[in-house]
Amino acid sequence: MSRYDLFRRRIAPVAFVIAIALMARQSCAKAEHDKATFVLDLGSAAADVRVIDAELWVDSDQLAVFHRTALAGSTMRDVRFVASLPAPDAELRFDVELATTHRRFTRRVHAIDGATVTVELAPDLR
Repeated sequence: MSRYDLFRRRIAPVAFVIAIALMARQSCAKAEHDKATFVLDLGSAAADVRVIDAELWVDSDQLAVFHRTALAGSTMRDVRFVASLPAPDAELRFDVELATTHRRFTRRVHAIDGATVTVELAPDLR
């Protein structure tokens, strides 16, 4: 039996099975996400906020979208949403419409499984 035959009959099938197993493991690991609750603290600007949009990004993947509109004559209270994260570090991108202006900004967040992350937005809304 030549080296080529040995490789083709014995080593190649074993290497193929190992490669498939590693790809399956990597695919399953991506499905494991930690859930976190994000609380958006509007502070003193809560009365002025009309519409708030938030997008949760990890690397170049958009994982969640949040949208809330205030009813006429009311203020937003208890602005929160739950999202699943494949990694603890993420970025929240905000698009907020105030009574007199419009603001866009981002915040870096760190969340572990089951965490409640409070994001203070008041400094960016003034």
